[in-house]
Amino acid sequence: MASFNGRGEAEETDGRAALRPDSPNRTLNRQSGALLRRFVLETIHEEDPQAQLSPEDLGGSSAEIDDPTIKQICKSLKKIGDELNRNAELQHVIETVPLENIRDILYKVAEGILVADGLNWGRIVTFLYFAGKLVSKALKKLRAMIQPIIDWSLDLIQTRVIPWIEQQGGWEMIFSYFGTPTWQTFAVFSAGLITGVLAIMKLT
Repeated sequence: MASFNGRGEAEETDGRAALRPDSPNRTLNRQSGALLRRFVLETIHEEDPQAQLSPEDLGGSSAEIDDPTIKQICKSLKKIGDELNRNAELQHVIETVPLENIRDILYKVAEGILVADGLNWGRIVTFLYFAGKLVSKALKKLRAMIQPIIDWSLDLIQTRVIPWIEQQGGWEMIFSYFGTPTWQTFAVFSAGLITGVLAIMKLT
């Protein structure tokens, strides 16, 4: 239930901060959804240009993913995605992932790579990449799983990634990340985390 402070602004009486339309957290939530959907679509269409998949199939719209800021951020994210594409071991491991218990696998991978005290851009993009590959598998074998995968991924991003993104100053801060000599190292290391997590789950 909301109350009003002396400035006439809405506040939550149960201790939670109200999300006003212009709040940073709401903006990051919206951007994150658009980025995930654009990243997934680009990943899939690079693999199969004829793939029949649209933003609406992922719970979004063309307008949100075509936003100039979203397009520029995604372009930077894809630099790490391209590095992951070159990792033959990672590709093999992803191919072994069964769709039957995909939610458990997605959450286990998130537990392994989206670790608060070790989070970085490489880990975040690796998670987006993994989600995209799962959607690609679902598109070919079990289309009904596409939206659940997106929903689970967004839930993990909102709880594990957005607080870190907010601390960095927003998704746009990834532009400065590529001015460092370490981003490719982070990408390779993060790919190893996925293979390690799935190996523990006996999927390799």
